[in-house]
Amino acid sequence: MRTICPTPASPTRLSQSFHQPSIASSPPTSPHSPNHSSNHPQSGNIFLPGSAATATSALKRSAAKLKPWLPAKKFVFKYSPGEYQTAFWAFAQSEHPDTTVLRFLRARKWNVEKAMEMLILALEWRITMGVDEVLQEGEEALETKYPGFLEQLKNGKVVFRGHDRRGRPLCLLNPSLHHQHAQSQQAIQKFSIYVIETARMMLKPPIETISVIFDMSSFSMSNMDWPTTMFFIHAAEAFYPELLGVCVVHKAPWIFGALWKAISPILDPVIRAKIKFTNNRKELEEFVAPDQLMQNNAYEGEDDVTYRYIEPIPDENKLVVEDSEAKQRALARRKEMELTFERLTEIWQGQKQLSSSAAVIQERHEVGMKMAEAWWTAEPYTRARTVYHRIGAIQPPGQQRQQQQTPRTASAV
Repeated sequence: MRTICPTPASPTRLSQSFHQPSIASSPPTSPHSPNHSSNHPQSGNIFLPGSAATATSALKRSAAKLKPWLPAKKFVFKYSPGEYQTAFWAFAQSEHPDTTVLRFLRARKWNVEKAMEMLILALEWRITMGVDEVLQEGEEALETKYPGFLEQLKNGKVVFRGHDRRGRPLCLLNPSLHHQHAQSQQAIQKFSIYVIETARMMLKPPIETISVIFDMSSFSMSNMDWPTTMFFIHAAEAFYPELLGVCVVHKAPWIFGALWKAISPILDPVIRAKIKFTNNRKELEEFVAPDQLMQNNAYEGEDDVTYRYIEPIPDENKLVVEDSEAKQRALARRKEMELTFERLTEIWQGQKQLSSSAAVIQERHEVGMKMAEAWWTAEPYTRARTVYHRIGAIQPPGQQRQQQQTPRTASAV
């Protein structure tokens, strides 16, 4: 796991409190513009690098640089630069920003033009699909808007519990518990987003992917839902690239063979290569140790804890709804670091010699590393509590290490 580096003594580094000037905290100057000494932080104040006008100007320059990379006749920007910026940082969450971008570069085999287009389309999808709504609304509120949403959580058709042999979080799916018409398509899509975004919160550096196991032992054609299958496939390939580590299809019945013939040709070859088939416990144990597998007829594991849904706690999303000084402070610190990282990236791009870039690269890396801490500090104010928050499965990395030392609860942790 990557650690937060202590604050270096060099004046070119950003301080732990982010109140000291750094390379990024001084807006660009010219012979016609004075030194912005008024921007220097005062005791007890939150310092945002540059001004709002500076940030807007930088964003416009970034957008201008981005457009030539994209196919002019095929691609049209649907939203403002500010909306893309907000969507990107919401997507990055606690990841180092470079990790987020690298997912798209790997998915497009390091073709920068295609990776940029893929990233922009993913951000547009997040805005259009209302991903922030799923993150900020509580489970009961989502049930009110999309009847059937909550029942999908309660019936346990998707459970996060355990890790595979590579330390990746396990997502256990039981398609036999899914029925297409038990809820609206909107409820299914919102639940799908909820599941994927919850999976991302299970990741702790250096782990960047999850493992999925489909329990197909009781699957029948009545459980087949082609629109949902296509939604999941498209989301995994186009909008959450490089999130899947391996997908194990366990004990698939013979009827699944025909479905696989229809599904496999439309899968990206990289995704298709990650799908493995197992028929018994011995084969499944190649991917997951027995003590990480639940005790049921399909997995035959040693984990005797059964899934049960923990109801929401009254006012558990109070921090998200209400405004407070602590909330503003946490959000301002995260925003400050986002702007600092953007400014450092812009400075880095403008430097031609590697020797002059060393200090900027180092500071930029340190800011990226520290952004995880700032995100987890702001997370209670921006993300509604989930069942996995209530049972202690989703916690900041340090607290999670403490949780792992305590006995497991009788829920899916």
